[in-house]
Amino acid sequence: MENSAIERIATPDLATDALALLNEHRDNDHVLFFLGRLVWQGEMASCAPTLFDIAADTSRGKYARIAAIRGVMAVGDEALKDKLWKIIAEDLGPLDDAVFAELIGWATPTKTSVALVLRMLAHAAPHERFNERSLSSSLHQFVDKLPVMADATEDHPLGYLVEGLNVFLNRAPFVERGECHVSEEFAWLMPIALHAVDRLVAARSAQALTPAAIAVLCNFPALRFQRGGDVDDYRSALDKNVPRWAELNELLYWNSIAVCRAYRAAKGETLTDDWPAAFLGQFWRFGAEDFERCLEWVASKEGDDRSVALSRCLQIYVDANRPSAWLARLHAAVTDDIALAATLEARLDPKPSPAMVRMDRETRRWKRESDARERKQKKDRGDWVRALIANPDRVLHPAGFQPGEFSSDHYHLLESVMNGGVTTSREDGANWRTLIAEFGEPVARAFRDAAIAHWRAYRPTLRSEGGETGSTPYSLIFAMTGLAIEAAEDSAFAQRLTEEEARHAFRYVTWELNGFPTWFETLYRAFPKTGFEAVATELVWELEHSVGEQPLHYILHDILYHTPWLHSEVAPLVQDWLSTHEVLNDNALRYCLNILAGSGAAPDVLGALAAKKASDTVLEDQRPRWFALWVDTDSAAAIPALERHLEVLSQADASTFAQLFIVALVGDRHGTGTRVGAYRNADDLKRLYLLMHRFVRADEDIDRTNKGVYSPTLRDNAQDGRNALFNMLVDVPGCEAYAAIKALEKEHPEPEYRRWMAVRASERATQDADEPLWTVEQVRDFSKRRDG
Repeated sequence: MENSAIERIATPDLATDALALLNEHRDNDHVLFFLGRLVWQGEMASCAPTLFDIAADTSRGKYARIAAIRGVMAVGDEALKDKLWKIIAEDLGPLDDAVFAELIGWATPTKTSVALVLRMLAHAAPHERFNERSLSSSLHQFVDKLPVMADATEDHPLGYLVEGLNVFLNRAPFVERGECHVSEEFAWLMPIALHAVDRLVAARSAQALTPAAIAVLCNFPALRFQRGGDVDDYRSALDKNVPRWAELNELLYWNSIAVCRAYRAAKGETLTDDWPAAFLGQFWRFGAEDFERCLEWVASKEGDDRSVALSRCLQIYVDANRPSAWLARLHAAVTDDIALAATLEARLDPKPSPAMVRMDRETRRWKRESDARERKQKKDRGDWVRALIANPDRVLHPAGFQPGEFSSDHYHLLESVMNGGVTTSREDGANWRTLIAEFGEPVARAFRDAAIAHWRAYRPTLRSEGGETGSTPYSLIFAMTGLAIEAAEDSAFAQRLTEEEARHAFRYVTWELNGFPTWFETLYRAFPKTGFEAVATELVWELEHSVGEQPLHYILHDILYHTPWLHSEVAPLVQDWLSTHEVLNDNALRYCLNILAGSGAAPDVLGALAAKKASDTVLEDQRPRWFALWVDTDSAAAIPALERHLEVLSQADASTFAQLFIVALVGDRHGTGTRVGAYRNADDLKRLYLLMHRFVRADEDIDRTNKGVYSPTLRDNAQDGRNALFNMLVDVPGCEAYAAIKALEKEHPEPEYRRWMAVRASERATQDADEPLWTVEQVRDFSKRRDG
């Protein structure tokens, strides 16, 4: 039975019957596969413990275990899910790839999950070459989910994964021979490790400079050279990003030299040229702009490294068409070493060494084998292409497949359009016309029509229904491809859909990789009620399930950052929900408050909500954020309440509270502060500035001057926020600001600041003098304020 058919009958009130059937047929894997799907689609939480026993039982068939795992992960509580992870991770028996892939799809993007995945890899079933797609795809998706953390953070899930994968890649025996120092058994993990390192390098994370990451970057080219087309060649941006990062480029270069030298030293040989490392196709690159740096190595390095550096300089020299000015520089760099000078002369008019002859012979052998593999792959693909051209209808109407099912022809054509690799959007397969050149228009149009038909027949699951968006079936990607094609090619797409079709299309919006599909806003405008219902269902689900330290990265995040036009639509829902609930995740609360601030909601409404929460919330860690919103929207009532609250706290607690408050109010160095600005007047800014100086004391400030790169802490951001209040005050024009700054000359709690207040008051007066003349009323008000 299809998932859509099960969904129509799956309801929580069937839980008692489902549990009875599970107990009655617990030995029948086929029945359990059906019942497992019924449980997770019907949200039958009472069945989770029974499914747990099946999921943990290694004697059961893989499909029954997969359905049971899905049921436990969809409806079980956190303790039960954690227990299942640990039991499977601790079982030393071989773990089926499909079962493993299902578990990975449910993994949270944390260091704890990384540790569990690595433990399971240690006893995964023996890997079969050419048959790793399901598990590899799940691991690639897991890599995409893991966050790249700030360098100062203690936990680095992505870096931890690279370190763990490198341990497997370092296990003997190695592929073919010593120069390729990659495990024969675990070589299939190399593209996964490379993907993780690729993300670290793209983010310029310090984790990319660790020995494990460097080992992956250094060993991948050697594995690719030995295995050729057998390696799942993950398409990275490393060829561009490594050379752009000078520190990494240099580190990787000298590491590859060290690896190559160690291999040759074991055979009693030396290394005086970087060609044996370079010919493998390393990620490091050096151009004309690096000539000076490489020339410095010739002087600063020692022993054979000087000769290696000289070889790189010579290569840059040759690649740059032998600039005459560089030749003298090369000669000058080796004048202190007769042997090195002789080497330079010999290499300016080179003759191949025996080692280079051997390596050239090895390169030709590898190329012959690689060419043979490519010829076979080309023949197999050619046969398949010709079969499609002869019968394009097999794409549109695949034999033995029901509507909504996904054939191998669909998969391979989709890959052809997407050009392989890891995608950045679910709509990457929509450019169906790229198939015409190879397959002809009839096949390309059959693919297009099949994709469009598929989105209507396929039914994606939602998180609110127990679905898990961390693992994306290709069938769903094919459906989103069809939806993207239809929306792009028909300007009246939204108007042509029925309400039921629109409701079905809205089920796809949360499956987009980055934000929402391009057609979302158009369809929402055409069906606002249906669209809002779809968004509201998932939004409420996320609010109800946002617990713990990690945000869900689901619809709330994407609404905030990708659909500002939707803020005003969802703001009343968010506001009503917050008024009666607590958001247990700090990031989720931040998303909510930023959505409210960007929605144009009335300040008095937001102020009332903030006042209630600042007083009534049971989550102490969130109280500073509520006070910040309150001050931002109703400063007259909020600032006195804030003063009273700080007064009753201990000095340490008040300081922490004030730091959290000021960062929430004005933002950190990356912005994200409040937006209404009710407090941005002279009196409130002065009052807040003095209050913050009491609890974020200047004599406790952290001085980072000339102390190198660092990641700002809460205290760094708080003292910046405190100082930002004064900068805001200085920017306020008029007599009120002047009077407030002059008052600080006497009232500032830090005596050394008072003289500076006088200077800034004078500057404010000078700026005001350049503005239009004051009215009589302004002069009178200023005189009264000064006399007071």
